[in-house]
Amino acid sequence: MLIFWVIAGIALLLLVLTVTVGDFLDGVVDAIDFTGGYLSSTVVLAFLATFGIVGGLLLTTTDVSVLVASLGGVVAGAVVGAGAGAATRALTDGPTAHQITSSDYVGQAATVTTSIPSDGLGQISLVVAGQSTALAARADGPVPTGAGVTVVANLGPGVVKVATASPSVPL
Repeated sequence: MLIFWVIAGIALLLLVLTVTVGDFLDGVVDAIDFTGGYLSSTVVLAFLATFGIVGGLLLTTTDVSVLVASLGGVVAGAVVGAGAGAATRALTDGPTAHQITSSDYVGQAATVTTSIPSDGLGQISLVVAGQSTALAARADGPVPTGAGVTVVANLGPGVVKVATASPSVPL
């Protein structure tokens, strides 16, 4: 019974270190990965921690054999490991996983939050990849607060050029 708790304790300790410090075991796991990238240190450690906890609990609270406790730990560990893998993949491959750059602003619709004078800077607000951003903006002419604009160029760090949305022409 003690071996289950030792496995669980070591795996939990390494899992906490992996989450707080960084994935320092990933190179080791990459060397043995045969799943095409689904195996990670988070998955392996979640499996081992669950295996140890479930195996230890089964031996402590029931009168099952070590083999049955081990099988229960393997099944529970596989379920939790698969869940950890799916969650990790969803977080790393999600829509906000992309590092936003200034080139991502071009072509985006925005709203003027501080009026843009014809010879100066104003401010716009826009949403890119789910993140709200405020930028300094220039335009060819004055643009009032609340107007809809489109970002047409990057002028420098945090400064863009905008064009007003053209009014629709009835047919």
